[in-house]
Amino acid sequence: MLAILHLILLVVCFSLGGRGDGGGGPMGRSTFDTNLASMHTYLGEVEDVHSSRSFADGGAYLTLPMFYLEGIVLFPEDTLPLRVLQPRFKAAVDKAMRNDEALNTIGVIHVRARDGHVHVASIGTTAEIRQLRHLTDGSINVVTKGRQRFRICRAWTEADGALFARVQIIEEETPSHIPKDAFSHLATVPTFHSGKVPRAVATSPLPCEHSDDEAGLQADIDDFEDSESDSGPEEDRLLRRLTQFAGESDELLRVLERGVGDDEISEEEERLTCWWRRNRVGQSGVEIFAFAERNDGVEEPLGRGIQTGDSSLSSEYPGESSGVPIGSPTHVKRPPEGGRGGCCKAWSTDAGKWRYKAQCSAWPHWVYRQFDAYDLARRAADMLRQMAELPRLEAMVRTPSLLSYYIASNMPLQDATRQELLEVDGTVYRLRREIELLESMDQLRCKRCLDIKARRSDMLVMSADGPISAYVNAHGYVHETLTLHRASRLVLAGQPQTANSWFPGYAWVLAECSACTEHMGWRFTAVAKETRPKAFWGIRRSQLADNSS
Repeated sequence: MLAILHLILLVVCFSLGGRGDGGGGPMGRSTFDTNLASMHTYLGEVEDVHSSRSFADGGAYLTLPMFYLEGIVLFPEDTLPLRVLQPRFKAAVDKAMRNDEALNTIGVIHVRARDGHVHVASIGTTAEIRQLRHLTDGSINVVTKGRQRFRICRAWTEADGALFARVQIIEEETPSHIPKDAFSHLATVPTFHSGKVPRAVATSPLPCEHSDDEAGLQADIDDFEDSESDSGPEEDRLLRRLTQFAGESDELLRVLERGVGDDEISEEEERLTCWWRRNRVGQSGVEIFAFAERNDGVEEPLGRGIQTGDSSLSSEYPGESSGVPIGSPTHVKRPPEGGRGGCCKAWSTDAGKWRYKAQCSAWPHWVYRQFDAYDLARRAADMLRQMAELPRLEAMVRTPSLLSYYIASNMPLQDATRQELLEVDGTVYRLRREIELLESMDQLRCKRCLDIKARRSDMLVMSADGPISAYVNAHGYVHETLTLHRASRLVLAGQPQTANSWFPGYAWVLAECSACTEHMGWRFTAVAKETRPKAFWGIRRSQLADNSS
């Protein structure tokens, strides 16, 4: 009977309150050094491994010892700690330290069990051994860092059980940018056809307030659209051709990259571009232009409200909007720009700059922006910033390819979606896919019972690597863990322990889902009273339902 009462008290305390930081939430003062968690001090003394830190050329072939890991998708620049216990993996580490072809380098491949079969991914990431320590029990503590993507060509097993593969390094493309000669410095008059006029409030997923000048300009646009005559048969044919042309991404990219002044443009393309200048294209059926219209204009916030139909969280998480349905007449005042949950100043300033530039090419600026890696990087970084404060984002925006991997690594996604992002060829397409995922991500649910555990705004950064980091326990299992300052409907099991704590100065205890008793993660509580935050949650990324579907 006492055990039942104790369980009820735990459910009441942690299901209703759910507060993890004891008042020191994301807006509170933190005294914890996030560098300690990223150093993986729980592994003990590890020796730095001398390495040239060199990268293989794109397309190069290498022979690497392999680590096939379940539940882990390693991205370039990710840190992966390992506690090597199995003989075949220890043999792989020893051979990697003597491999002249790729010194101190192993290959990491994701595997997953599905429908009674083991599925092995064909694309993985090289991992450079940065730190290493041989223990007296024969195990090896290793800290690695992701480097380059590769594709497996051939795999085999050595006589000592070590797994090897012949791999080809995947070459990373140079991020694309808007051609300098596509627009002049200033336009005399902004026009609707050039994409320099704000869209109507009704077309924005989250309505916002307009100034008097913008409202008058929008009224003129609406009058123009109402008086616009129907297109004739010839223009209908051109529209169908343009629809087909816009659907062929390779052709579109070819025209965008070519810019203006290219003599090789065909007569058909010239007629299409002339028709584009004279007529409005934003009609149903043209997917790429509809996508661009939804994302055009300074007024549109980058993070869209999610209408979940479940209002249970509104009282549990005060101060958070559950989203505004598309087309709602309610005007929502946006948060201050640059702050958490608002548009970053760089994105807003850049969007306003393009509006008043004269169009010198066949395509308006919002089409180019869908394929500008730097522009997409700023947008994706701002959307991720809505979830948690990440100081590294500002510097990483200048390297869109690395930013795309960083965002993929720090989103709570299932293994299949993470592997999909790793396999995407092209920074632009990876960033666009991540923007779609970030737009749909709101509630964090248990993968087994779909019970709501938190919201994306509850993320807490406790590691310099980001809100999601990989940690290894004493038994060699690697857990990618998402840290939250608040969670709900979790039950604690066992007594707090400080041994092998991933966060120095904190004791951990197991946390289970109160609905299905699945092991969700851990609750970390500060040992010293002056430590802030006082407590937080560490949720296993693999136990969260995927919001990408």
